[in-house]
Amino acid sequence: MSAQSWASFAECPHEELADPSRVHLDPYGNVHLCQGLLMGNIWQTPLETMVPGYMPHAHPIVGPLLRGGPAQLIREYDVAREDGYVDACHACYMARRALLDRFPALLAPRQVYGMQ
Repeated sequence: MSAQSWASFAECPHEELADPSRVHLDPYGNVHLCQGLLMGNIWQTPLETMVPGYMPHAHPIVGPLLRGGPAQLIREYDVAREDGYVDACHACYMARRALLDRFPALLAPRQVYGMQ
């Protein structure tokens, strides 16, 4: 598989971020929309409040992804670009990894990104 330009990834091909039909819960209480991309944490906000209160277009990470996929996330936050990415998930993961310190409550746990 050849590497592709970051600009070619204009949508998230695997997750329904605007209206998720499923989420994942980790042992830390994080509610994942996608691995490492959080809706919130059940120890801070009960799920019965979190789900109806989820505003995807206002979410600092999901919003750009909905507006233009990983390319828009990279563009909006001026994330350093690599020469090429394997697919949209790779581009998204690398952009989110670069944004970890800026959005620690939305991009977690750090272990998902190979960080301590």
